[in-house]
Amino acid sequence: MKILHTSDWHLGHTLYGFDRTEEQSGMLNQMEEIVKKHRPDVFLVCGDVYHTSQPSNAVQTMFANALVRIHNANPEMAIVITAGNHDSATKHDIFRTPWRVLNVFTIGNISTEAREGTNYNAHIIEIPDKGFILAVPYVSERNMPDTFYQHLLEEVEKRNTENLPVVLTAHTTVRGCDITGHDSTVKDSIGGIDYCDVAQFGSGYDYLALGHIHKSQYVHTGKHNVRYCGTPLPVSFDECFEHSITMVEIEHHGEQPKYETFEI
Repeated sequence: MKILHTSDWHLGHTLYGFDRTEEQSGMLNQMEEIVKKHRPDVFLVCGDVYHTSQPSNAVQTMFANALVRIHNANPEMAIVITAGNHDSATKHDIFRTPWRVLNVFTIGNISTEAREGTNYNAHIIEIPDKGFILAVPYVSERNMPDTFYQHLLEEVEKRNTENLPVVLTAHTTVRGCDITGHDSTVKDSIGGIDYCDVAQFGSGYDYLALGHIHKSQYVHTGKHNVRYCGTPLPVSFDECFEHSITMVEIEHHGEQPKYETFEI
């Protein structure tokens, strides 16, 4: 399975009052070209599509039009989008049904059935003959059901009879990550999200696709399979590092991922 991993677009962001629509449109056009050339099986956006929970009509239109173009660049590809802490969960959920016509899966919140442990289908996206995406949006720590990630992984293990790759998503702050460029920090929190340990995500995934931290990096766990893709555009002058998106390839369940970055 080939996954294009991106996050933290922050569409609608302005820099000291400077409108960045041209830059953001250019970024989306580059992604479209990368999809057309490399033809991933999954286009994965791990949160913070927008910079605010109430983006303007123009910004939402830019996003919708870009998704259609990205879909048309590779119609067989699944597009999976989860909400981040800057997003409105409702805005992701409300158009979930019509987006499915274009093979787009949007996940804004944890479903009621998943919270109750009765049905995890809203978060398990099977890519036929390729693998599984376990799509988990941002929710505050106090609203995250206990051992939710592990329950998801155990449910997929029952279904994964062909030993296909398993990708888990999260939008959070993992202890041990490099927070270079983030100015909204306190002792136990980055950008309003408290630190968590990687052990909280359970076991059984081949790749943990992370959003929220803006510098692309692997989080050191000894397995080389937990990664922040970083933001494709700088959001502040402190982000003095390369900005990119990540292409990940996993042959089968249990294999270490291979990755390549594409600078934006």
